Amino acid sequence: MTASSSLPNGHIPSLDGIRAVSIAIVFASHAVVSAAIPGGFGVTVFFFLSGYLITTLLQREYDRTGGVDLGAFYMRRLLRLGPPILLTLALGAVLVWLGVFAGEVEGWTLASQVFFYYNYFTQFGQVHEIAGTGILWSLSVEEHFYLLWPALFLWVARGWLGLRAIVGLLVISLVWRWVRISVLGHDEWTIYQSSDTRLDSLLYGCLLAMMQARGLAERWFAQGRGRYLVMLAALVLVLASFLVRDPVFRSTLRYSLQGVALMPLFYYAVTRAQDWYFRPLNWGWVQQIGVYSFTIYLCHFGITLALEAHGLSFGSLLFVMLAAMLSLGYAALMYWGVERPIKGLRRRFAR
Repeated sequence: MTASSSLPNGHIPSLDGIRAVSIAIVFASHAVVSAAIPGGFGVTVFFFLSGYLITTLLQREYDRTGGVDLGAFYMRRLLRLGPPILLTLALGAVLVWLGVFAGEVEGWTLASQVFFYYNYFTQFGQVHEIAGTGILWSLSVEEHFYLLWPALFLWVARGWLGLRAIVGLLVISLVWRWVRISVLGHDEWTIYQSSDTRLDSLLYGCLLAMMQARGLAERWFAQGRGRYLVMLAALVLVLASFLVRDPVFRSTLRYSLQGVALMPLFYYAVTRAQDWYFRPLNWGWVQQIGVYSFTIYLCHFGITLALEAHGLSFGSLLFVMLAAMLSLGYAALMYWGVERPIKGLRRRFAR
């Protein structure tokens, strides 16, 4: 399997498995099962994967048609995100009114979540949210990125900009984070959830996809036994990003190091999916959790908070099992009842 290859049906190996690992990291953090791997790293992996996948699909469309249908692109995004988000928020509002969920149902906050400006609304507005919906800040970051990226992608695809411009943007993002925390005095949480300081987490994935499309990744990342050293170095970088607790580092270099480290790890996971250490990512049940991961992400935090509010202890075996079962059950219902039927409509726009 070459660096740019995928399965005959266009499916990219290991990506659903990586989604499953990412949602497991986030869930474990919110359920207070383990603090060994920060939940925020799971979100960063989601960002990287999203940039990688969307850019791969844009590249395929460009190679096939010589352009990108922006209207169809945004319609696919709307059909992918809209129904699960709207239904989950509607259910959350009902559960608040019934006293099952804590929090408040307030129009301005809901509007910020539905229209993807919630990450800034929480910084400048008074928030009255449904308990557990605070995680929607990450969707705001993604959608802000996708307002900009397709146009930039076309500039690069047509040769008007080189990949060095992408690298330059990654450096600028790092510098801007340093300015915000060291000069402007912004706090770590604000930098963590702001679009202008987190877009590079998606951009690293975009860069890897474009490197693969140009055959650069195959040349840059060792193909023989040297790949073990590359993966080991990447894992050491990730570990270092967890261990260093300096607040300036955590708000600046942490995200850059994680982005750099994820590039070879993703590359090998996709191109060497048959290797024994990546094979579990492609087990059927792991992939299925990856398919459900978006809805699990939407609902799991609210479920954990509701269980805790009704007397279960965070981190207990019963708590974790119930939270996992309810999250998976809701995600399965959403997938088979809503997302899967809509897939056909999304494919029409894909064509």
